[in-house]
Amino acid sequence: MPHDDALPLTPEAAVPEGRPPEPARPPEPARPPEPVRTAAQARSALARLLDAAGHPGGRVLADAQLAVTELVANALRHGGGLTCFDARLAACGTELVVDVEDGDDRHPVVQRLHDRDPATAGGRGWAIVQALAATCQVVPLPAGGKRIRVTFAL
Repeated sequence: MPHDDALPLTPEAAVPEGRPPEPARPPEPARPPEPVRTAAQARSALARLLDAAGHPGGRVLADAQLAVTELVANALRHGGGLTCFDARLAACGTELVVDVEDGDDRHPVVQRLHDRDPATAGGRGWAIVQALAATCQVVPLPAGGKRIRVTFAL
């Protein structure tokens, strides 16, 4: 509890006598986001993007994170590595757009889920992505590799 005779704290009062106040520091420059190299980083990037846009996440975030996990895992496992990851809101503001690129020219293998032996591991990723995303597009890149673009309605 302050004493009655205490003076209000002013910037000048906070500086010891004889020493000039330190100049205000300029704000830290915005750091570019770290490049996405793992499925976990991709999931975090989606959560940050939707949060920054004021979107509650919910089902859209859960579906997008699952689809992106499959795409990034497939790029790492089958595509020679993840070469680019980008997520953004479409200009119209009603879609989440995600691009995943890898160095392999081959398109994802299409296997219908009900044709798979349930006891066999793997082989379901692309079917899961197609079931969750509003649109899926595979585009060959000029220097080799491919871009997979998926969208999710907000």
